[in-house]
Amino acid sequence: MAASTAPTNPDEALAKRLIGSGHLRSQAAIDAFRTTDRHAFLPGVALESAYEEDAVPIKHNEYGEMISCISAPSIVATQLEQLGAQPGHKVLEAGAATGYNAALLGKIVSPGGQVWTVDVDQDLVAGASRHLAEAGVDNATAVMADGAAGLPEHAPYDRIIFTVGAGDVPVEILDQLAPGGRLVLPMRVRGSISRSFAFERDGETWKTVSCKMATFIPLRKGVCDDVYTLVPMAGEGNVRLETFSEQDVDHKALRSVLDQQQTKIYTGVKFRQGSAWEWLYLYLACVLPNGLSRLPGQRPGFTPHFGWGSMATLDAGSLAYLTIREGHEKGRYWEVGVIGHGEGGGDLAERVVSEIRAWDASGGNDAPEPSFRMATADSRDRLTADDARFVVDKPYSRLVVDWARKG
Repeated sequence: MAASTAPTNPDEALAKRLIGSGHLRSQAAIDAFRTTDRHAFLPGVALESAYEEDAVPIKHNEYGEMISCISAPSIVATQLEQLGAQPGHKVLEAGAATGYNAALLGKIVSPGGQVWTVDVDQDLVAGASRHLAEAGVDNATAVMADGAAGLPEHAPYDRIIFTVGAGDVPVEILDQLAPGGRLVLPMRVRGSISRSFAFERDGETWKTVSCKMATFIPLRKGVCDDVYTLVPMAGEGNVRLETFSEQDVDHKALRSVLDQQQTKIYTGVKFRQGSAWEWLYLYLACVLPNGLSRLPGQRPGFTPHFGWGSMATLDAGSLAYLTIREGHEKGRYWEVGVIGHGEGGGDLAERVVSEIRAWDASGGNDAPEPSFRMATADSRDRLTADDARFVVDKPYSRLVVDWARKG
């Protein structure tokens, strides 16, 4: 008779998967993943869905848009590694959601540490509190508050982490960080391009000790509310454009822009299997006046560079998005192209093509990864760059992308 096989512990399997992918490295975070039941924080969700590599929605607004979720496991692991919390640390988390992240943090900072996790909706706070209690986590507390304003009554914190996205640095929480502390903040650079920054003080300014590509649901209701508008494209399909308040957008004209004549140009820049898109995205977000916006969905005649959709740039009522075509020369590759629509779509496509070629000529994915500096208030003028296109000024902060060329 064949020996019976015990069912695999899903949390142990998840930790093993994240170690193999390189997202989990520190022993404390590995142990936290192994001993925290992710599915217990997602009641009513199928076990397989709870552990798959995707965000799981837990709340939608009246328009059906997701406004709270439990992040994909790899994103959770990446941010915990960026945070580098230690036993005994006091941690503030903005974005309680289900309480799962706070439970992981509670185990990482034990013994002696304490976690406060905040959210703007009472139902989310109540759910997170219940899940934490049921999981036996006694050093993590869920509180209803604006994460961008922090919890000054418990400051200073050794670590502050945002699991929601911001369009700017929530400056009120900077004074709540202890000397030598670290802030992990997913922040939009320009348009839809967002990265999770791990900031530490560097004199009167800030430097990054880690920066990873990541996109999060934006902050809501508070002092750093990150307002965005989805523009549905007219006609067949479900293509929609994600826009933000700092962009120059003619929403009315853009609704029908994909129905206008197109200009298609290929760049000669080739991506092979496994090539990263994140550095091209970041480069274009910096050098194009309106950055890059997500353009998800499908419709006849729409040929995006990924199955989910494409990245696009805007110029008032014109739009240009990325496309690809497959080729075979020394192996399979995909050549990057640009498709422009609207009255100025041809000129816009030409500009995007020129910038993609410039990125490639400066080293492309073979160039060293850029580093980042940040300053707020009167310290902003201390940060400059040789190329002003890589200085991103926001209402409360200045972000400088130090873009290194190959060689």
